[in-house]
Amino acid sequence: MKTNQFFFAAFCMFLLGSFTQVKAQKMNFWKGGAPGQESNWNCPKNWSAYQVPDAFQNVIVPNVSSGSGVYPTIDIDGMEVNALVLESGATLTITKKGALEVITTFDEFGSSEKDVNGTLYVPSMLYSGDLKMQGYADITALCSK
Repeated sequence: MKTNQFFFAAFCMFLLGSFTQVKAQKMNFWKGGAPGQESNWNCPKNWSAYQVPDAFQNVIVPNVSSGSGVYPTIDIDGMEVNALVLESGATLTITKKGALEVITTFDEFGSSEKDVNGTLYVPSMLYSGDLKMQGYADITALCSK
């Protein structure tokens, strides 16, 4: 009897631990403009969810020209997001030291711009080196894989 109770308790603890590990994709919008960290991707105050995006978040960089007027800059390696959307008029900068991996989808609309001097990994594509990409046509033309 005690053996069954032990296994039941262990099974319940396993399930509880498994459920707390599961994360749903959340939306996180760039706001920018945090004092002293205005364009820092890694500053939680620059994001709508007040946390730096991770592999479980869908990120949207909107046109903030009428808001903070500041767009994100990634200057460290190892950043990951589930999905990335650059809205028309938005800009994303990745410095030489920076890298961003987009796991599932990367979309941009209108005249969004990417200034990539580091590395941008997107599904089925890799960009690296000193590239300045603007618009979807340039992305597909500059695809190295």
